[in-house]
Amino acid sequence: MFKILNNISFKINLSWLLFDKLFRASLNILLSILFARHLGPENFGVLNYLVAFIFLFNAISSLGMNPVLTNLIVKKKNFNKNLLMSAYHFRFFASLICYIFFILIILTFHEKEIYLNYSLIAGLIIILKSSEILFSYFEAKLLSKFIVISQLVGLIFLAFIAFFVINKNLNDIYIYYGLLVDAVIVFLLINYFYILDNKRIFNKFQFNKIKSLILKSLPVLISSLSIILYMRIDQIMINSLVNEYQLGIYSVSVRYVEIFHFIPKIIMISLLPILLTSKKYVYDLLKINSIIFKFSIFLTVLIFLSSDFIIPFLFGNEYSESILITKILSFSLLFVFFGVVNEHWYISKNLQKYYAIYVFLGAILNIIFNYILINKIGIQGAAYSTILTYFLIIFLFDFSNKKTRFLMQIKYKSLFKI
Repeated sequence: MFKILNNISFKINLSWLLFDKLFRASLNILLSILFARHLGPENFGVLNYLVAFIFLFNAISSLGMNPVLTNLIVKKKNFNKNLLMSAYHFRFFASLICYIFFILIILTFHEKEIYLNYSLIAGLIIILKSSEILFSYFEAKLLSKFIVISQLVGLIFLAFIAFFVINKNLNDIYIYYGLLVDAVIVFLLINYFYILDNKRIFNKFQFNKIKSLILKSLPVLISSLSIILYMRIDQIMINSLVNEYQLGIYSVSVRYVEIFHFIPKIIMISLLPILLTSKKYVYDLLKINSIIFKFSIFLTVLIFLSSDFIIPFLFGNEYSESILITKILSFSLLFVFFGVVNEHWYISKNLQKYYAIYVFLGAILNIIFNYILINKIGIQGAAYSTILTYFLIIFLFDFSNKKTRFLMQIKYKSLFKI
């Protein structure tokens, strides 16, 4: 069982993933600061509003197929690559439809011309991201370096464009062209790397097999959509219920706190293979939860206490209103760290459907909480809604179900384990 840990391909693949998380997290921090300072709260709010919609429609167009395809490729030595290409073509078509719906929504709810101009450009990212279906192939073959290289090159080009636009004080629209260039580069490179390994990409479309694949992927799609909803719906609702300026203020806090989300992901990428093959699985899981909980407390306190200084220093004095929101959202790290560390447990126990249900219910409740609290207390309400939703998904829902209550006990014990 431990052979995978000594596998050279596994070690190389893991190294690429760790490098990707660290480098991209660092560069994304820098880009968030640059965009926020250059655009100002109102235009930064517009950017985050459109990005939130792009995330949502990208999740819809993916149809949840990637994890299912990865699993099929891993399990079947003679995997039919025609199925992968059929899935690619189908997702491309689905992405086109999603792009059209994205533009129609923007036209329906916004009269300002900048919304249409920006969405026509940025919305093309939805179509280009159809190439992410090929990620399943590289992940299954332990060739994540090709994904990492494609995304890093795209992000570096975006950084260069951002620096140039800001230095020359060009029109804001070029920021959106920069985001599009990032997506174009990833699209071209990932297709190039796949063609190098597989000469043919145009095959006969396998309708019946795609139909079966989509049916298997529906639970993943529901889970993915639910995650995107409770992660991004607050930004969409702030724009609709308040205004772009307040969304810009709120988005700075979200982006700053989300910087730290990569930490538990890196830890689990490194430890998960060891944990899953451990003979003391429960003890080790408890120990990891305990360490992660203490570390999340440290980060929460650090962010809470330093926000008065760090937010104006990084993003500018015009974002001083973000300080309180950042302090509230800092508590979300306690739940995020628990969620990332324990997500694999549902899969290992074949209980992933319950996790999907929890996330779906959380997304619905989050919309309700946001509507009530944003109308009552503004963007602070969105921050409180986020904390409340996380609490329900990570703790209360597990406790309410006897099949997942054991994981709740692990989490609870970890709070007091020294």
